[in-house]
Amino acid sequence: MLNSFEISQTTNENYTYSYQFKDDLVFNYQHEDIFNIVSKGDLTIACYGYCFDVREPRKTTSATLNDLVTDNDFTEDIKYLNGHFILVYNISSEWKLLTDAVSITPVYIDFENKRAGSSPTEDKMHSLSSNIELNLNDFTCTRIESPTNKLSDERIERIILDAVAHQYKYFEDKSLTVNFRRNRMNKALISILYPALQGTNLNLRQDDDISIKIGKWLARDYKMNLSGQNEETSSDYICNVHLMDYKAYENTDIDLNETELKQFAENNLLENEESSKRNIVEYNLQSNLKYRQEYKPQLIFDPFNVRIIQDWIYSYSDIKVFNPLNRIVKILHPTIDFYDFAVGTTLLQKYDQLAAKNIKLKNEMKKSIKNLEFVQEAKNEGIQLSNNLNGHLENDGITVYPASINITRDDVFEITYTKKGHGLVLLETFFDNPKNAHRIKIEMDEEVYNVDEFINGKFINVDSTLNLKMYYERDYSAASWQKAGRIKIKEID
Repeated sequence: MLNSFEISQTTNENYTYSYQFKDDLVFNYQHEDIFNIVSKGDLTIACYGYCFDVREPRKTTSATLNDLVTDNDFTEDIKYLNGHFILVYNISSEWKLLTDAVSITPVYIDFENKRAGSSPTEDKMHSLSSNIELNLNDFTCTRIESPTNKLSDERIERIILDAVAHQYKYFEDKSLTVNFRRNRMNKALISILYPALQGTNLNLRQDDDISIKIGKWLARDYKMNLSGQNEETSSDYICNVHLMDYKAYENTDIDLNETELKQFAENNLLENEESSKRNIVEYNLQSNLKYRQEYKPQLIFDPFNVRIIQDWIYSYSDIKVFNPLNRIVKILHPTIDFYDFAVGTTLLQKYDQLAAKNIKLKNEMKKSIKNLEFVQEAKNEGIQLSNNLNGHLENDGITVYPASINITRDDVFEITYTKKGHGLVLLETFFDNPKNAHRIKIEMDEEVYNVDEFINGKFINVDSTLNLKMYYERDYSAASWQKAGRIKIKEID
């Protein structure tokens, strides 16, 4: 793991580097280039990993730490930090440890030996919640208070939008890989990062044809380097969107019985929480967040890994109207919707398709007007037709056929013909194709016939009214099949 570490009372020779905060407090770590420490007065802050303030991102972690020690409002400022980090800081002679908003790197505590680190060396080591501050003087834990006042969903969306709108500024000069899947979360991610995407890597996490096509479009339009899911990346940062699927962490059932859940709440200082939802969210973030199980050789970036976002995103009241991802896309970068990730088309292609459909509908409407006129004319002669038929009237009968070339198996073409005089009726069809005649059925007097059984005409003895139904067994869109359904009814004196 990139930022593996241990903090204990002594130097651990298994680590390449160490930093001694005081006589009995040593930070042991592997990578010197991601360890930063700054001091001012009685405040010292060390960061292992990286962090930036989402309100006004600085280019380096050291610059961010300098701002933290200068502002003298550390408790409030850490709510706005994004990154992948372990913070160790000294406020008024008390040394404390805190992780990023979801503790991407798991931290395990050995209370007995006053040791904490990224790897559990013994079963008795306790996993530290990202919402707990560890006092390194006596190894006691204090829960960071979450806001309790109610905010509207619209206000929560505004907080989230403000917290992601400027994050791209940190990555403008960084080596970044974006893991890409075709979903709304990735659209929101691109909307956040697009000003800084040029020259970064787009790593496809799906290899279907649509993903490859869209990946090529995005790589071209945002000037990114495209790579497949099996290709390794050498970038310093890797970007995912697991936290942006925020609904999963409150909707996924937890595999704890009542006793285990009570113990989890006790370990994470959640016994006094009014809502059980917080237990579910925190358990799923600790147990089911992929970042914590998949050790990567890069630092991880997720736009929602910010304490102010995590404090509020699970607090919405109406899931039907709460959609921060749509708000991010629509306000920060609405042109990303030029691409339809679901079907692999662009807005221009959709426009062309809709324009073609519109022309087709107009033409069908013109035909429909004539068709309805014919249906009305037939009705005036005492002949009832379904609205999907067209044709022409004759002195001694009527000829009909489907009004549109677009025919489905659900269409039923109905004729109720009332005789004008006495005598027989000649029923005639014209589809001379024995191989396919069974695909068009004619129903008369509860009997079903193939359409070709009336070729050259068949005399029908009808007292007063002839009721016919015709239907196709398959969907068709061809003039030849429209013509195949032609029926002629003629009275014989």
